[in-house]
Amino acid sequence: MNHVLNITTNNTPAIVERLLQVTRYRGYELAGLELASHADASSLCITLTVRSDKPIQLLTNQLHKLYDIQQLELVSADLAMLRA
Repeated sequence: MNHVLNITTNNTPAIVERLLQVTRYRGYELAGLELASHADASSLCITLTVRSDKPIQLLTNQLHKLYDIQQLELVSADLAMLRA
Protein backbone atom coordinates (compact mmCIF):
# COMPACT_ATOMS: atom_id res chain seq x y z
CA MET A 1 0.00 0.00 0.00
CA ASN A 2 1.31 3.47 -0.92
CA HIS A 3 1.11 6.47 1.39
CA VAL A 4 1.92 10.08 0.50
CA LEU A 5 3.13 12.45 3.22
CA ASN A 6 3.63 16.21 2.88
CA ILE A 7 6.28 17.33 5.33
CA THR A 8 7.54 20.82 6.14
CA THR A 9 10.89 20.89 7.92
CA ASN A 10 13.62 23.28 8.96
CA ASN A 11 16.30 23.39 6.28
CA THR A 12 19.15 21.69 8.14
CA PRO A 13 22.02 19.71 6.59
CA ALA A 14 20.92 16.28 7.86
CA ILE A 15 17.12 16.41 7.84
CA VAL A 16 16.62 14.39 4.65
CA GLU A 17 19.02 11.72 5.90
CA ARG A 18 17.15 11.48 9.22
CA LEU A 19 13.78 11.20 7.45
CA LEU A 20 15.09 8.38 5.29
CA GLN A 21 16.71 6.60 8.24
CA VAL A 22 13.46 6.62 10.23
CA THR A 23 11.55 5.44 7.16
CA ARG A 24 13.95 2.56 6.53
CA TYR A 25 14.25 1.61 10.22
CA ARG A 26 10.46 1.35 10.54
CA GLY A 27 10.33 -0.99 7.53
CA TYR A 28 8.78 1.29 4.91
CA GLU A 29 10.00 1.18 1.31
CA LEU A 30 10.73 4.52 -0.35
CA ALA A 31 8.55 4.90 -3.46
CA GLY A 32 9.13 8.60 -4.15
CA LEU A 33 10.75 11.74 -2.81
CA GLU A 34 10.33 15.38 -3.87
CA LEU A 35 12.13 18.33 -2.27
CA ALA A 36 11.48 22.04 -2.65
CA SER A 37 12.77 24.92 -0.59
CA HIS A 38 10.65 27.87 0.50
CA ALA A 39 11.46 31.31 -0.88
CA ASP A 40 13.33 32.29 2.28
CA ALA A 41 15.32 28.98 2.19
CA SER A 42 14.80 28.42 5.93
CA SER A 43 12.47 25.45 5.42
CA LEU A 44 11.90 22.56 3.04
CA CYS A 45 8.72 21.10 1.60
CA ILE A 46 9.13 17.35 1.23
CA THR A 47 6.69 14.98 -0.44
CA LEU A 48 7.50 11.47 0.74
CA THR A 49 5.83 8.44 -0.84
CA VAL A 50 6.29 5.15 1.01
CA ARG A 51 5.09 1.61 0.47
CA SER A 52 4.25 -0.92 3.19
CA ASP A 53 1.47 -3.10 4.55
CA LYS A 54 2.14 -1.71 8.03
CA PRO A 55 -0.15 0.99 9.47
CA ILE A 56 1.14 4.42 8.44
CA GLN A 57 0.73 5.70 12.01
CA LEU A 58 3.84 3.70 13.00
CA LEU A 59 5.89 5.94 10.72
CA THR A 60 4.10 9.25 11.29
CA ASN A 61 4.40 8.90 15.07
CA GLN A 62 8.18 8.55 14.74
CA LEU A 63 8.53 11.38 12.21
CA HIS A 64 6.63 13.75 14.53
CA LYS A 65 9.36 13.17 17.13
CA LEU A 66 12.08 14.61 14.88
CA TYR A 67 13.10 18.05 16.11
CA ASP A 68 13.16 19.74 12.69
CA ILE A 69 9.66 18.66 11.59
CA GLN A 70 7.34 21.68 11.47
CA GLN A 71 4.29 20.05 9.88
CA LEU A 72 3.37 16.55 8.71
CA GLU A 73 0.24 15.69 6.75
CA LEU A 74 -0.95 12.36 5.37
CA VAL A 75 -2.20 13.29 1.91
CA SER A 76 -3.37 9.97 0.53
CA ALA A 77 -3.34 6.23 0.82
CA ASP A 78 -4.29 3.50 -1.61
CA LEU A 79 -8.00 3.12 -2.32
CA ALA A 80 -7.73 -0.54 -1.32
CA MET A 81 -7.26 0.59 2.28
CA LEU A 82 -10.27 2.90 2.12
CA ARG A 83 -12.54 0.13 0.80
CA ALA A 84 -11.56 -2.37 3.49
